[in-house]
Amino acid sequence: MNSPVPVIWNPTSGRGRAAKGRSRLAAAAERLGIALEWWGTERPGHATELARRAAAERRPLVLAFGGDGTYNEVARGLVGTGTAMGILPGGTTSVLAYELGIPQEVDRAFELVMGGEDRPMSVGRTDAGDLFLLMLSTGPDAVVLDRLSPRLKRYGGKAGIAAQAVVEFARGDLPEIEVLPDGGAPVRGGWAIVGNGECYGGPFPATPGASPFSDELVTVVQTRTGRAAAVPFFLAIPKGRHVERPDVVVRRTRRVRIEPVSGGEVPYQLDGDPVGVLPVEAWVEAGALVVRVPRP
Repeated sequence: MNSPVPVIWNPTSGRGRAAKGRSRLAAAAERLGIALEWWGTERPGHATELARRAAAERRPLVLAFGGDGTYNEVARGLVGTGTAMGILPGGTTSVLAYELGIPQEVDRAFELVMGGEDRPMSVGRTDAGDLFLLMLSTGPDAVVLDRLSPRLKRYGGKAGIAAQAVVEFARGDLPEIEVLPDGGAPVRGGWAIVGNGECYGGPFPATPGASPFSDELVTVVQTRTGRAAAVPFFLAIPKGRHVERPDVVVRRTRRVRIEPVSGGEVPYQLDGDPVGVLPVEAWVEAGALVVRVPRP
Protein backbone atom coordinates (compact mmCIF):
# COMPACT_ATOMS: atom_id res chain seq x y z
CA MET A 1 0.00 0.00 0.00
CA ASN A 2 1.34 3.42 -0.94
CA SER A 3 2.16 5.82 1.90
CA PRO A 4 -0.06 8.89 2.33
CA VAL A 5 0.93 12.06 0.45
CA PRO A 6 1.66 15.07 2.70
CA VAL A 7 -0.29 18.23 1.88
CA ILE A 8 1.43 21.33 3.26
CA TRP A 9 -1.29 23.93 3.29
CA ASN A 10 -1.84 27.45 4.51
CA PRO A 11 -5.38 27.81 5.94
CA THR A 12 -5.24 31.61 5.45
CA SER A 13 -4.16 31.61 1.77
CA GLY A 14 -6.37 33.49 -0.66
CA ARG A 15 -8.60 34.90 2.13
CA GLY A 16 -9.51 31.35 3.08
CA ARG A 17 -9.59 29.93 -0.46
CA ALA A 18 -7.43 26.98 0.61
CA ALA A 19 -9.69 26.18 3.55
CA LYS A 20 -12.77 26.24 1.30
CA GLY A 21 -11.04 24.05 -1.28
CA ARG A 22 -9.92 21.40 1.20
CA SER A 23 -13.17 19.43 0.94
CA ARG A 24 -12.96 19.37 -2.88
CA LEU A 25 -9.37 18.20 -2.67
CA ALA A 26 -10.25 15.48 -0.16
CA ALA A 27 -13.09 14.29 -2.39
CA ALA A 28 -10.79 14.15 -5.44
CA ALA A 29 -8.24 12.13 -3.47
CA GLU A 30 -10.94 9.69 -2.33
CA ARG A 31 -12.09 9.19 -5.92
CA LEU A 32 -8.55 8.31 -6.95
CA GLY A 33 -7.93 6.12 -3.90
CA ILE A 34 -5.08 8.34 -2.66
CA ALA A 35 -4.54 8.92 1.06
CA LEU A 36 -3.55 12.41 2.18
CA GLU A 37 -1.90 13.76 5.34
CA TRP A 38 -2.82 17.35 6.16
CA TRP A 39 0.13 19.38 7.46
CA GLY A 40 -1.15 22.87 8.23
CA THR A 41 1.20 25.82 8.62
CA GLU A 42 1.05 27.89 11.78
CA ARG A 43 3.59 30.69 11.21
CA PRO A 44 5.95 32.18 8.61
CA GLY A 45 8.66 29.65 7.71
CA HIS A 46 6.68 26.67 9.02
CA ALA A 47 6.08 25.31 5.49
CA THR A 48 9.85 25.10 5.00
CA GLU A 49 10.22 23.11 8.21
CA LEU A 50 7.47 20.72 7.16
CA ALA A 51 9.00 20.27 3.70
CA ARG A 52 12.38 19.41 5.25
CA ARG A 53 10.64 16.86 7.43
CA ALA A 54 9.06 15.26 4.36
CA ALA A 55 12.43 15.13 2.59
CA ALA A 56 14.09 13.63 5.68
CA GLU A 57 11.37 10.94 5.69
CA ARG A 58 12.17 10.31 2.00
CA ARG A 59 8.65 11.06 0.88
CA PRO A 60 8.61 10.96 -2.94
CA LEU A 61 6.06 13.78 -3.27
CA VAL A 62 4.84 16.75 -1.24
CA LEU A 63 1.80 18.79 -2.26
CA ALA A 64 1.95 22.54 -1.60
CA PHE A 65 -1.61 23.85 -1.28
CA GLY A 66 -1.82 27.62 -1.03
CA GLY A 67 -0.41 30.62 -2.86
CA ASP A 68 2.99 31.60 -4.21
CA GLY A 69 4.30 32.38 -0.74
CA THR A 70 3.49 28.81 0.35
CA TYR A 71 5.13 27.38 -2.79
CA ASN A 72 8.26 29.43 -2.10
CA GLU A 73 8.51 28.20 1.49
CA VAL A 74 7.97 24.56 0.54
CA ALA A 75 10.57 24.83 -2.22
CA ARG A 76 13.13 26.07 0.30
CA GLY A 77 12.78 22.84 2.21
CA LEU A 78 12.97 20.61 -0.88
CA VAL A 79 15.77 22.19 -2.94
CA GLY A 80 18.59 19.72 -3.43
CA THR A 81 16.53 16.72 -2.30
CA GLY A 82 14.88 13.94 -4.27
CA THR A 83 11.40 14.84 -3.00
CA ALA A 84 9.19 16.38 -5.68
CA MET A 85 6.90 19.35 -5.08
CA GLY A 86 3.42 19.33 -6.58
CA ILE A 87 1.50 22.58 -6.38
CA LEU A 88 -2.22 23.05 -5.92
CA PRO A 89 -3.83 26.51 -6.31
CA GLY A 90 -5.20 27.88 -3.07
CA GLY A 91 -3.89 31.45 -3.00
CA THR A 92 -5.22 34.78 -4.21
CA THR A 93 -3.61 34.18 -7.60
CA SER A 94 -1.25 31.15 -7.47
CA VAL A 95 0.89 32.43 -10.35
CA LEU A 96 3.21 29.40 -10.37
CA ALA A 97 0.21 27.25 -11.31
CA TYR A 98 -0.16 29.26 -14.53
CA GLU A 99 3.56 28.90 -15.19
CA LEU A 100 3.50 25.12 -14.84
CA GLY A 101 0.26 24.59 -16.75
CA ILE A 102 -1.77 23.60 -13.71
CA PRO A 103 -5.47 24.61 -13.75
CA GLN A 104 -6.91 26.84 -11.04
CA GLU A 105 -9.67 24.34 -10.14
CA VAL A 106 -8.14 22.43 -7.22
CA ASP A 107 -9.75 19.03 -7.92
CA ARG A 108 -8.70 19.06 -11.58
CA ALA A 109 -5.23 20.30 -10.57
CA PHE A 110 -4.91 17.40 -8.14
CA GLU A 111 -5.83 14.85 -10.79
CA LEU A 112 -3.27 16.23 -13.25
CA VAL A 113 -0.50 16.53 -10.66
CA MET A 114 -0.99 13.01 -9.33
CA GLY A 115 -0.89 11.68 -12.88
CA GLY A 116 2.00 13.93 -13.85
CA GLU A 117 5.74 13.56 -14.23
CA ASP A 118 8.70 14.84 -12.21
CA ARG A 119 11.00 17.40 -13.81
CA PRO A 120 14.07 19.25 -12.49
CA MET A 121 13.30 22.98 -12.29
CA SER A 122 15.65 25.93 -11.95
CA VAL A 123 15.32 28.38 -9.07
CA GLY A 124 16.54 31.90 -8.58
CA ARG A 125 18.94 32.70 -5.74
CA THR A 126 20.02 35.99 -4.20
CA ASP A 127 23.08 37.08 -2.28
CA ALA A 128 20.79 37.70 0.71
CA GLY A 129 20.18 33.95 0.92
CA ASP A 130 16.67 34.04 -0.52
CA LEU A 131 15.09 31.89 -3.21
CA PHE A 132 12.56 32.75 -5.90
CA LEU A 133 10.60 30.50 -8.23
CA LEU A 134 9.01 33.12 -10.47
CA MET A 135 10.68 36.50 -10.35
CA LEU A 136 12.51 39.26 -8.58
CA SER A 137 11.19 42.75 -9.19
CA THR A 138 12.09 46.23 -8.06
CA GLY A 139 10.27 49.42 -8.95
CA PRO A 140 6.67 50.58 -8.48
CA ASP A 141 5.31 47.09 -7.75
CA ALA A 142 7.85 46.49 -4.99
CA VAL A 143 7.08 49.91 -3.49
CA VAL A 144 3.37 49.08 -3.42
CA LEU A 145 3.93 45.68 -1.78
CA ASP A 146 6.46 47.09 0.69
CA ARG A 147 3.98 49.72 1.90
CA LEU A 148 0.95 47.43 1.83
CA SER A 149 -0.22 46.49 5.31
CA PRO A 150 -0.40 42.73 5.97
CA ARG A 151 -4.03 43.14 7.01
CA LEU A 152 -4.98 44.84 3.74
CA LYS A 153 -3.15 42.19 1.72
CA ARG A 154 -4.75 39.33 3.65
CA TYR A 155 -8.33 40.59 3.62
CA GLY A 156 -8.33 42.83 0.57
CA GLY A 157 -6.56 40.51 -1.86
CA LYS A 158 -6.09 41.98 -5.33
CA ALA A 159 -8.45 44.86 -4.51
CA GLY A 160 -6.29 45.81 -1.55
CA ILE A 161 -3.14 45.78 -3.67
CA ALA A 162 -4.89 47.91 -6.32
CA ALA A 163 -5.96 50.43 -3.68
CA GLN A 164 -2.39 50.70 -2.37
CA ALA A 165 -1.13 51.14 -5.95
CA VAL A 166 -3.42 54.14 -6.42
CA VAL A 167 -2.00 55.70 -3.26
CA GLU A 168 1.62 55.14 -4.28
CA PHE A 169 1.19 56.34 -7.86
CA ALA A 170 -0.50 59.50 -6.57
CA ARG A 171 2.37 60.05 -4.18
CA GLY A 172 4.82 59.77 -7.07
CA ASP A 173 8.07 59.10 -5.14
CA LEU A 174 9.16 56.20 -7.35
CA PRO A 175 12.80 55.03 -7.32
CA GLU A 176 15.57 55.02 -9.91
CA ILE A 177 17.73 51.92 -10.23
CA GLU A 178 20.70 50.56 -12.16
CA VAL A 179 20.74 47.03 -13.55
CA LEU A 180 24.08 45.35 -14.16
CA PRO A 181 23.63 42.13 -16.16
CA ASP A 182 26.52 39.68 -16.12
CA GLY A 183 28.65 40.39 -19.16
CA GLY A 184 26.48 43.29 -20.37
CA ALA A 185 26.36 47.06 -20.17
CA PRO A 186 24.62 48.69 -17.18
CA VAL A 187 21.05 49.91 -17.73
CA ARG A 188 19.40 52.65 -15.66
CA GLY A 189 15.67 52.95 -15.23
CA GLY A 190 12.68 52.89 -12.94
CA TRP A 191 11.51 49.28 -13.05
CA ALA A 192 13.24 45.92 -13.43
CA ILE A 193 11.67 42.47 -13.50
CA VAL A 194 13.99 39.46 -13.38
CA GLY A 195 12.09 36.36 -14.47
CA ASN A 196 12.73 32.69 -13.82
CA GLY A 197 9.43 32.22 -15.65
CA GLU A 198 7.14 34.33 -17.81
CA CYS A 199 4.09 34.75 -15.59
CA TYR A 200 3.47 37.79 -13.42
CA GLY A 201 0.32 38.53 -11.41
CA GLY A 202 -1.49 35.70 -13.22
CA PRO A 203 -0.97 34.33 -16.75
CA PHE A 204 0.64 37.61 -17.86
CA PRO A 205 4.03 37.41 -19.68
CA ALA A 206 6.13 40.04 -17.88
CA THR A 207 9.41 38.41 -18.92
CA PRO A 208 8.66 36.72 -22.27
CA GLY A 209 10.88 33.78 -23.08
CA ALA A 210 11.81 33.02 -19.48
CA SER A 211 11.34 29.43 -18.35
CA PRO A 212 11.84 27.65 -15.03
CA PHE A 213 13.28 24.77 -17.03
CA SER A 214 16.13 26.80 -18.57
CA ASP A 215 19.48 27.91 -17.14
CA GLU A 216 18.92 31.62 -17.81
CA LEU A 217 17.03 34.53 -16.30
CA VAL A 218 15.25 37.11 -18.45
CA THR A 219 15.52 40.70 -17.21
CA VAL A 220 13.14 43.40 -18.46
CA VAL A 221 14.12 46.99 -17.61
CA GLN A 222 12.08 50.12 -18.20
CA THR A 223 14.62 52.87 -18.80
CA ARG A 224 12.28 55.76 -18.02
CA THR A 225 11.29 56.63 -14.48
CA GLY A 226 8.24 58.06 -12.74
CA ARG A 227 4.54 57.31 -12.76
CA ALA A 228 3.92 58.73 -16.26
CA ALA A 229 6.19 55.98 -17.61
CA ALA A 230 5.23 53.23 -15.17
CA VAL A 231 1.48 53.26 -15.80
CA PRO A 232 1.53 52.49 -19.56
CA PHE A 233 4.35 49.98 -19.00
CA PHE A 234 2.24 48.13 -16.43
CA LEU A 235 -0.93 48.24 -18.54
CA ALA A 236 0.92 46.71 -21.50
CA ILE A 237 2.12 43.65 -19.54
CA PRO A 238 -1.05 41.49 -19.85
CA LYS A 239 -0.60 41.21 -23.62
CA GLY A 240 3.20 41.25 -23.53
CA ARG A 241 3.30 44.55 -25.42
CA HIS A 242 5.51 46.26 -22.83
CA VAL A 243 8.67 44.76 -24.35
CA GLU A 244 7.86 46.49 -27.64
CA ARG A 245 8.15 49.93 -26.04
CA PRO A 246 11.20 52.05 -26.98
CA ASP A 247 12.01 52.60 -23.30
CA VAL A 248 12.34 48.87 -22.50
CA VAL A 249 15.51 46.75 -22.61
CA VAL A 250 15.49 42.94 -22.39
CA ARG A 251 18.54 40.92 -21.33
CA ARG A 252 19.15 37.17 -20.97
CA THR A 253 21.71 36.30 -18.36
CA ARG A 254 22.56 33.83 -15.62
CA ARG A 255 23.37 36.55 -13.10
CA VAL A 256 22.30 40.15 -12.56
CA ARG A 257 22.93 42.83 -9.95
CA ILE A 258 20.56 45.72 -9.21
CA GLU A 259 21.63 48.83 -7.32
CA PRO A 260 19.75 51.94 -6.15
CA VAL A 261 20.44 55.28 -7.81
CA SER A 262 17.95 57.49 -6.02
CA GLY A 263 18.41 58.25 -2.36
CA GLY A 264 16.77 56.24 0.42
CA GLU A 265 15.95 52.57 0.63
CA VAL A 266 14.62 50.94 -2.54
CA PRO A 267 12.65 47.73 -1.87
CA TYR A 268 12.53 44.62 -4.00
CA GLN A 269 10.12 41.69 -3.97
CA LEU A 270 10.36 37.97 -4.65
CA ASP A 271 7.36 35.97 -5.88
CA GLY A 272 4.97 38.67 -4.73
CA ASP A 273 6.39 39.30 -1.25
CA PRO A 274 8.68 42.21 -0.25
CA VAL A 275 11.87 40.81 1.27
CA GLY A 276 14.60 43.45 1.31
CA VAL A 277 16.16 46.58 -0.12
CA LEU A 278 18.70 47.14 -2.86
CA PRO A 279 21.41 46.33 -3.71
CA VAL A 280 20.74 42.71 -4.57
CA GLU A 281 22.44 40.16 -6.80
CA ALA A 282 20.50 37.26 -8.31
CA TRP A 283 21.47 34.18 -10.28
CA VAL A 284 19.88 30.99 -11.57
CA GLU A 285 20.53 27.57 -10.06
CA ALA A 286 19.65 25.07 -12.78
CA GLY A 287 17.74 21.89 -11.92
CA ALA A 288 17.79 22.54 -8.18
CA LEU A 289 14.16 21.60 -7.45
CA VAL A 290 12.10 18.62 -8.58
CA VAL A 291 8.52 19.57 -9.48
CA ARG A 292 5.55 17.42 -10.46
CA VAL A 293 3.92 18.79 -13.62
CA PRO A 294 1.07 17.57 -15.84
CA ARG A 295 2.11 15.29 -18.66
CA PRO A 296 2.13 16.91 -22.11
